[in-house]
Amino acid sequence: MTRNIYEELQAMVGQEAGPFLAPNAVNEAMIRHWCEAMEDGNPLYSDEEYAAGSKYGGIIAPPQMVQAYCMPPLWPKRAISDPQAKAVQMMDDAGYKGVVATTTSQEYFQPMRLGDRLSYTIKLVNVSPEKTTRLGRGHFLTSEYTYRNQKGEVVCVQPFTVLKFVPAI
Repeated sequence: MTRNIYEELQAMVGQEAGPFLAPNAVNEAMIRHWCEAMEDGNPLYSDEEYAAGSKYGGIIAPPQMVQAYCMPPLWPKRAISDPQAKAVQMMDDAGYKGVVATTTSQEYFQPMRLGDRLSYTIKLVNVSPEKTTRLGRGHFLTSEYTYRNQKGEVVCVQPFTVLKFVPAI
């Protein structure tokens, strides 16, 4: 019997894993490094006096940092079992060895404040039928990351799509 990878992947749509706890709390050192690298001089991220007088009442992190705070350490390697990782592994095993990130966006709901402990969940939300692209034939896998603070408030929602493909010759 021929394996139908698309049907197997479709059966996984809606699966969610987590929450996974971010390895570090939101902190000034990471904000400073981010702002230096991005050359972002927004005083909400660095000027305590200015930030205290703002609607936030204190220093906040640049919203784009949400993913950086939640990335697992590169070492020591930890296995994270989530539907996106499972789908990618299934496709690797079925011969779809190529991968490219195709689209992502972020929608922000709450600021990240110093000391916040973030967590995230990952949900597989869509699998495309097989498509043929210039890179090869494959499936687009879309997952949704939902980031929350320690109060359970949604900080950010981030859809993320990759193409897993058999490279064109």
